[in-house]
Amino acid sequence: MNQQFSHLPGRALRHRFDGPFYRRLFLGGVRAMSPRLRRVTMPFWAGIFFVLVPRARRAVQSNLDQVAGKLGIVSTTRRAFRLFVNYAQALTDMYALHLGRPAKMLVHEQGKDHVEVLRLKGRGAVMLTGHMGAWQLAPFLMAQRDFPPFTMAMAEEPNRALGEFEARLREKFRIVYTTRSPFSSLELARLLRRGELVGMQLDRHLGGAGIDLPFCGRLARFPVGPAILARAVGCPLLPVFIMAEHRQGLLELRFCIEQPIDVANTDDRDADVTSATAKVVSIYEGYVRRYPEHWFNFYKFWPS
Repeated sequence: MNQQFSHLPGRALRHRFDGPFYRRLFLGGVRAMSPRLRRVTMPFWAGIFFVLVPRARRAVQSNLDQVAGKLGIVSTTRRAFRLFVNYAQALTDMYALHLGRPAKMLVHEQGKDHVEVLRLKGRGAVMLTGHMGAWQLAPFLMAQRDFPPFTMAMAEEPNRALGEFEARLREKFRIVYTTRSPFSSLELARLLRRGELVGMQLDRHLGGAGIDLPFCGRLARFPVGPAILARAVGCPLLPVFIMAEHRQGLLELRFCIEQPIDVANTDDRDADVTSATAKVVSIYEGYVRRYPEHWFNFYKFWPS
């Protein structure tokens, strides 16, 4: 592999509250409360972690400064708090769906015709999304709608106890853990060649091959694995984003599927992969700039 792609350790936030005990407590609260009570008390629950995890709070403030511009200390704190509230609400919506107690939903689909065209051609696609909006609802929505078979590709949770807890929430979905076996990419390629969809994250560099690309005014690191996989199989990258808003007791979801991005297959593999990844990142940047308080990365996204 050329020097263009570098191998660096992944980055993410780990804190003392990131364990199964607190997730069970959260799940119990979702089970006990009505949708209305959950919404009304959301600032309180988000405020607890806003205070108790200062490292995450400072990272969010730094990220928002880069995405949406610097503000005074009061305004900076206020918009970071709104992001914490939005994240808590996103988790609540996901757990409520798992428990079969979701708020009333209205889903607006945009771009599903892109999937239909791929289906007619018998082509699979790597569906790429980021940690923003209601991304965790994607497996539920895919299962409820007329989509080709869908598999999530994800890294195993490093906290074993938390991983076992999360696995119970995900047991109804098809998952390939990319860090469990060196042959996981072969399984994903097999699914794609069958015309199925594989969901991957584009904004969390967990180690391995990555590249620095322009993002919101600075260079940031993104994984190149999705584009390498798509190029090897001959399928496109399909950017997908789910934005959520609660209005008068109704959860409105915008399920946005962008134009497929084909990965070229020339003699310069690195250039092919870089070009395709940059196109997806550019689309993602548009969503992040439009919905900065719904972008959930709790570590400093741009290295110092």
